This record gives sequence, C-alpha cells and structure tokens, in this order.
Amino acid sequence: MENAKRCGVHALAAYVVVLSDSSVLLVQLTNPPAGHPGWCLPGDALRHGEHPENCVARILTEQLGLQPGRLELAEIESIPGEPWHLFFHYTCEADRLPVAAGEIAEARFFQLEHLPQTAHGTWERDVVYRVVAGGGAEEA
Repeated sequence: MENAKRCGVHALAAYVVVLSDSSVLLVQLTNPPAGHPGWCLPGDALRHGEHPENCVARILTEQLGLQPGRLELAEIESIPGEPWHLFFHYTCEADRLPVAAGEIAEARFFQLEHLPQTAHGTWERDVVYRVVAGGGAEEA
C-alpha cells in the first residue's frame, strides 16, 4: 500500500531533466503553488521511505507516460530554509513524446537555447545547464 506521509522538518524532492536531442522537457502544473506559475522541471516530493530514483521513475510513468530507461543521478542540491530542502536531480533520455497526466497540465520540449519563463526564476534553467554540462553540486 502506498504511504504518502510527509516530513514536516525537511523537504526531500526528486526532479528529472528529460533530454531529447538538444531539447529539455518542461511541464506546467494543473495547480501551481501560489506565486509560481510557469514552466518547471518534472518533479515531486519523495514519499515516506521512497528512494529518489523510484520517485523519478514514478513521475515519468504516472505523470508523463514515459518509460524510464537509464536514470542517472546528476547532482544533489541543498537549499537551506524553512523547511530545509534536499533535491535529487536525475537525467534521462526521452523514449517517446510525453502525455501529461495527474498533476501535469502540459508537457513540452524546449530547445536548450530558448527556454521559456520558468516558475522559480532562473532555478530550472540553472539546473538544466548544470546537468547538461555535467557539473554537479560538488563543483559549487
């Protein structure tokens, strides 16, 4: 049985940079958080006891209709605050065009040179460029 308990002290989330040629997949949520409209990376909070890689596989299959091939952990990002955030960034190649479902209203590939306005300022763009360049958090 699925356990969706959340931690009130830490925010653990997994995001995936889905690539296809020189494009990256961005999504728009059906109900974006207040003050954060726009395109974002596919991602979700980890469920209690869920491994970050399993979370990414769940996002890809349940919300985008993609079958994840090889998932690669690209970096781990720590953002202090209330609550403290730890983000696991994965990368994979798209096996087909995505089909938005669940919390995702729209999913679209954008050329890396022409990314649209994103939900969190330049955060999504910065993550994509770091992951594509092969540089992780350990280089910061």
